[in-house]
Amino acid sequence: MKTLALAIASTAFVAGAALAGDAKFTAADTNGDGALTLDEVAIAMPEATPDAFATADLDQSGTLTEDEFVAAVNGGVLPSSG
Repeated sequence: MKTLALAIASTAFVAGAALAGDAKFTAADTNGDGALTLDEVAIAMPEATPDAFATADLDQSGTLTEDEFVAAVNGGVLPSSG
């Protein structure tokens, strides 16, 4: 039972973090195209570096998808505040 409670709490924490990342993504996507450029990330997260952006850009497309952004924030590649 304790294991189940921990699994539920862990899932809720991860889901909450993803929702927070989703809101940050939407706020940062100033042109509403569904992808973040380095400029958009720099405005939303001034402490994010170009190297961090490049690391977060898993497919090397030059933009971040919402999934890439959320994973980078949750993984500590991009700052969680900003």
